[in-house]
Order: sequence, then C-alpha cells, then structure tokens
Amino acid sequence: MDRRRFLTALGAGAGIAAVGLPMSGCAAPPAPDPLAGGPFGAPTPTPGRDRWARVPSAFNRRVTAEQATTPLTLLDGELPSDMAGHVFFQSLSLRDTDAGFSGDSLVWRVDLDGEVPTITSRLLRTTDLLLHDAVADTDLRFESRGVSRLGPLGMQDQVNTALVPLNGNRLVATVDGGRSWELDPATLAPVGPVGRLDDHRPLVDLPVNRFLCPLNITSAHPPYDAETGEYYGVSLSIVPIPGLVYCEILCWDGVGAIKRVPLTTPDGAPVLLSQSAHQMCISRDHLLIADTSTVIEFGKLMYPPHSAEAAEAQTPRPDTVLFIVSRDELRRTAGGATAVRAVIPRESGHLMVDHDAAPGRIVVHSAHTSAMDFAEWVMPTDRHPVTGEPVRSDLVDAITPVSYDIGVVGRYEIDTRTGAVLDQHAFFDDHTWGSGGLTARNPLTPIDTVGDVFHANSGMPTDIAVQRMHAVFTSYPHRIVPDAELPWSGVPTSLLRIDHDAGRVVDAYWHAGDRFGWTPTFVPRRGTARGSTDGYIVSVVYSDHADERSSGTELWVFDAADLARGPIARLGRADLAMPLTLHSAWLDSLRASRPDTRVDVAAELTERADTWLADPRVASIVRNDVLPAYDAVRV
Repeated sequence: MDRRRFLTALGAGAGIAAVGLPMSGCAAPPAPDPLAGGPFGAPTPTPGRDRWARVPSAFNRRVTAEQATTPLTLLDGELPSDMAGHVFFQSLSLRDTDAGFSGDSLVWRVDLDGEVPTITSRLLRTTDLLLHDAVADTDLRFESRGVSRLGPLGMQDQVNTALVPLNGNRLVATVDGGRSWELDPATLAPVGPVGRLDDHRPLVDLPVNRFLCPLNITSAHPPYDAETGEYYGVSLSIVPIPGLVYCEILCWDGVGAIKRVPLTTPDGAPVLLSQSAHQMCISRDHLLIADTSTVIEFGKLMYPPHSAEAAEAQTPRPDTVLFIVSRDELRRTAGGATAVRAVIPRESGHLMVDHDAAPGRIVVHSAHTSAMDFAEWVMPTDRHPVTGEPVRSDLVDAITPVSYDIGVVGRYEIDTRTGAVLDQHAFFDDHTWGSGGLTARNPLTPIDTVGDVFHANSGMPTDIAVQRMHAVFTSYPHRIVPDAELPWSGVPTSLLRIDHDAGRVVDAYWHAGDRFGWTPTFVPRRGTARGSTDGYIVSVVYSDHADERSSGTELWVFDAADLARGPIARLGRADLAMPLTLHSAWLDSLRASRPDTRVDVAAELTERADTWLADPRVASIVRNDVLPAYDAVRV
C-alpha cells in the first residue's frame, strides 16, 4: 500500500472513532447536562450593543512580509506610564494557495519598555519552513491542506498556534501537528526544537524514504509548571486501528532528554483520543489531556482545501472526554502510566484547571465551544445558512469561529480515581455568544484557583456562517437557543472578565458590529502586580476603517479593572499589516537563558534524508540548502 492509500485508510478509521466508536477502558458514566431541559431561547440582548455584526476583510488579510522594528502611533487616548514588558502574538502567514490554519508562524512582538511602543514581526524559520522553501519549485513541494501543508517529505511542522513561556524568559512556539520549537524573544529567531524527532511517535514511519517532517499529532497547549520546571507534551494517534492506538506523554525538565510515558486505561488498553489533544492542563497533582472539538480529519489532508472532499464536515462529539493522570506516577514510572477517563457535557476547545484541589479531586473550567468546529475554513462554494447567498469572496479561506448555539461556561469537580463528576455548574448569557476561544490572565497572579480570566468572544460572526457546517449542528443535543431563533443578523465580538470560581461575568466591553476584537494579552503593571485586574489587556482589533494614520488593524489597551469603560488607548500605523493572530504571551524581559543541551538538527535530518536512496536530491537539498540556511538564522 502506498503512502496516500495508507493515509486515506487512517482517515477512514479516524472518522469511525469520531462518530462514536466505543472507547476502551472502564470509566464513570458521562455527567448529565447541568442545563438540561432546554432549549431556553436566546437571552435578551445587552442594552446598547449592536444587533448586527460584519466580519471585516482585515480578518482574512494575507501577510507574508516581516515588519522591521518600528514605532506605533498613539491613535487615541493615553498610554499608561506603568505598562512594561513585551507582548508576543502568534499569527498565520498564509501564502496564495493556503487556507485555514496552514499558514507559517509569523511572530509579532510589541515592546512597551521604551518611550514609544514599537512593533516587530519575524517568520519563525524552523528547519521545516526552510525545507518548504527549498523544495517549493520541485515535485517534492508541500501543498496546503487547510489544517497544515503536506508533501512527499511529510507534514510541515508550522508551530503557528500558541506561545508557552518558560522560566528564564524562554519562549516556546507550538502547534497541534508537530513538535514545539523554542525561539529567542529578542531576535524571534529559532533556538531549537523541543526534543528529537524520534522522541515523538509518528503515525507513519518507514525504513526507507523516512519523512523529514513526520506526521505527528501533538498539543498546541503543552502545560508548564514554573514551580517545578516540568513541561508536558503529548504524541498520539487518533486512529482506532489495532497496533496504531497510542497516547504518550512527553515529560521534559527544560534542559535534558525527553521521557516518553505511554498511557493506558485502568484495564490496560491504550488511551485513544479520537479528535485532537489541543488542550492539556496541570494541577499540582495531576495532568489532564482533553479530547477537544478541534477535529483533525485525515481525509482533509488528502485533498486540496477547496475540493469537495475537503468540504465534507465531520460532526464533533457533543461532549468532552478527559483523561487524568497522576503527575507523581509520571515522575516515578520507568514504563507506562494509567489514565482515568471522565466525560463532561458539551464540546471544549480550551480548558483550565485549578492548581490546588482537595485530595483525589481536580477542578476543570471550560468556556464551551458549543456547536462549533474550529478546524474549518470558508470555501468558495459556501453559502449562508439562511439567505443562501454566496460567501463574500474576501472571506474565502478564513477560519470559521462560529458557534451555532450560544456558548456556555462550566465548572466541573471530578474524582481523579473514578472519573465521576462530583459537582458541576454552568451558565450562559448574552455575553457568551462565541465563547471558548482566546483568553488572558495575569501571569503573576497566584494559580491556586482559576479565578478571573479575560475572554475574547467571537459573538455570532454571521458572514462566515456556512450551510454545510450549520447542517452538522441542526440536531445539536445540548441546544439552548432553538435553531430558528439564532441571531442571523449577527452578534458583535466582546471582551469579558469572567470569575470562573463564582461562575459569572463581572465586566464586559462590546465591540462595534463592524470591528472584530480578538487576541487578548494581560500586561501586569510595572512591578509586582499580582492582582487579577492589576494591569492592562492588549487586544488585536480588526476593522476596515483605514485612514492616513491607521490601517484599520489596531492594538487596543483596556484597563483590566474596567473593561466597560472601553479602550484607554489605541495603537496602530497606516502601514500595519497584521494577519489573523491566535494565542499570545507576555514576558517582562528579552534577556533569556539558553538550554544547556540542544537537539542535533543536522544529524537527525541527514540521517532521514540518506534513506531516500532512489532520490538523491533529498540529501542534497538538506545538506546544501536547509542546514546552511538554518545555521545562518538560529541563535
């Protein structure tokens, strides 16, 4: 069987799992829906907010050029004098043939320590990106498949999703389909990969023609414990074929070798996640891996992003499966570890856990991505669910953060020995339309409980709602707002502060209907600002209101203690071209420590290239193009 046919078979198997293959292992029954008894109808719109929304063209801007360090213009308001440090954004640099999430990592940095804030961006030139460029004009080229790029040499590791700060002002870029890479905060150049390629178990590996970019399913949110210095990654299969089911935790101390720990259920079966492991979390005692609703569909990887096959939509499971592992067992084991399975109602893309909990307990918080599949993009053939009108051409290839029901915020206390949900609370209101996406929290605040978290909610962006996805969710089992009552005129984006311990929205700002408020980052006040609102929120805001001072894409600064007041400062430039951002991070300094040991990238790539005996171009490209280019940019 050739690689294409083999991967197609994997895709078929993955589809079987996602639509309801029984999961192995003994587990507690799923928790009942705390909001059962609906649908309830749409909540009353907040007084004063717009009753419509239009997604700006800037939301789907393609940017491949880097931004040299340049001052930002104060467009309005006054910049607080006690803002300090550096804000980093991940963004998707899509090329002409890319769609969805298949863009390169274009990392942005906003420096706040000088007299005038400045902004810089750089492509993260990993060996995968350099290999992509080196083979672009050959039959070895990588091609967009919407969620990534695929080619004869494997699946490009694009590390374009999130940023994880480590002690010593180190910074790691992550993605759901590849190993993480460390970058230098000062230059935004690569420091090196986190772990060897062989530390990550691939879906496919052959003795000849080995992938230079292996097909790895990982997590874009590997948790890091600043107290212990422990970092946890994952390498897994979503394919329920005997011999191909695995889930391995990658334990790393930040400097040494990675320890691989296979997970099994209490009855000894390998752990199977059938959708993705987009989110991992840690408490003081436990590691949690969520089978998230960002569905990785291998069928999509076989076809171009505008094909009929890529347009086929797979319904995410309407519940979230969690696997809970003892961190002490992960430290002690020389073999595998046992994971306890729990199930909470509704889908989740992102979760948080209290760091401290009663013995034998873990407290999980989720802003649920109700009736949403984030891993989709707008196609040229798409039409609006109600009007039947074609999608706007300027939004083709944009991601689709559309929930076809109102979002719900939940808190769940789980028995870590049995997986039983012991206590649960959930709520929704007009502010929770489009929940479950990007968040921010004061990184200096004690982490005993989740407490206050800032959420950028996508509202109801009706311009990127499409018939084929709406049809998937018409029979959504947890529906709150009847399908006929969905607000098809749109709900604007919002910035919220939610007290997750109390389960309520405590502060909120509604953006105008023609603006799209997105990636929020918490910037603590200068000094030791440890309070949950002791600082500022810097958000990316997209609009098409360009003038001689602003491109329409701006950075808005909010007082974290008073979001409802609106932005206290707006920053931008007439030439600021920022594509869609995803997750972000804040560091207090650009002076970063360096790992004592690094992966020998040259050795592992040349070893794999030398297995391409029938195509000597591969070894030549690696030795003569990729490695010299990498040596020129790495730090």
